[in-house]
Amino acid sequence: MKRRMLFQAIMMSCAAMGFAQHTVTAKLSDLKDGDIIVRYIDLAKRTVAHRDTLTVKDGTFYLDAKGDKAQMAQVAGQQQGSLRVFIVPGEQGVLTGTMNHAEWSGSKFYTDLAKFEKTTDPLYAELRSINDDYSNKVKAGANADSLHNIIMPSFRATQKKITDLQMDFIKNNPSNDVSATLLMYIDDVQQAINLLSPSVKTGKFSEIVAGMQVLADRQKAQAEAAARVAPGKMAPDFTLKTPEGADLSLASLRGKYLILDFWGSWCGWCIKGFPDMKKYYEKYKSKLEILGVDCRDTQDKWKAAIAKYELPWKHVYNPDNSSLTAEYAIEGYPTKVIIDPDGKIVKTIEGEDPAFYTYLDELFNN
Repeated sequence: MKRRMLFQAIMMSCAAMGFAQHTVTAKLSDLKDGDIIVRYIDLAKRTVAHRDTLTVKDGTFYLDAKGDKAQMAQVAGQQQGSLRVFIVPGEQGVLTGTMNHAEWSGSKFYTDLAKFEKTTDPLYAELRSINDDYSNKVKAGANADSLHNIIMPSFRATQKKITDLQMDFIKNNPSNDVSATLLMYIDDVQQAINLLSPSVKTGKFSEIVAGMQVLADRQKAQAEAAARVAPGKMAPDFTLKTPEGADLSLASLRGKYLILDFWGSWCGWCIKGFPDMKKYYEKYKSKLEILGVDCRDTQDKWKAAIAKYELPWKHVYNPDNSSLTAEYAIEGYPTKVIIDPDGKIVKTIEGEDPAFYTYLDELFNN
């Protein structure tokens, strides 16, 4: 009864200020008058479905539900970062504070969300404190890599406390719509989805749950692929086109160690790594071959990048309709897969990691 009376009082107050009719009313003290961008997220594709431009006046903007399903949006402030907002039909939420620290009030969904967020707010504050401390020490001259190794255990421990709270909430509140909003934070998405009640899976948050189910299916396929390309497994064979248009098969390159370099001209870290890769190719080319596997490029951009960066090793083009990256469980770029002369996978290294070059030195100098 008290909660209902409080909600009615809030809504009457909102009505008096002229924004009770909106699904979400945000009044944030650090927003200046002008335009802000709202990105509506397609969770299934992990992309922006569409964008809107909203006008801020007196630090206030409004969002309205479209249709009968909840939507997730990312609101980008002028210079204050971004804010994740759930827009729920049939509910009214009021968001107050700042872009970096905003609190919900309003109808049941938003008050439930606010109550849960209060349990994790102190932990997120810990993460920000750890991150700020790291940044300040690096600016003061500390070694970034060494400091990173020192702070990561406490950072990960705090992250785990947050995800434990999120998972506990889902377990204890399977029929609460807030549980659907927590799916995107959980490592084992399928486990969390399985805990949800049918009313949440088929209700206002059904599209968000369906989007996360796509991610869960992708995680399962990724895990199965990763098992197939674990060290000691035979590298899946493939045949792709060279820049000259000839067919080149993986099997034809046996006899030396081989590095599959999954990259793209759009990938900044890939480009950044080319100088070191060229040095190591020159150093060990009598013992190894590199095969660059271009991903997510047009053929023109692929060929232009090979010429621009003067990449001396072999190259093939991986078209968008290829399943090769899925077969090799590629999640990020660059990814380098080291294959022995018999065609077995030795090691996979994601990112432009110095450990890759250290490993090559160990491999060829033992």
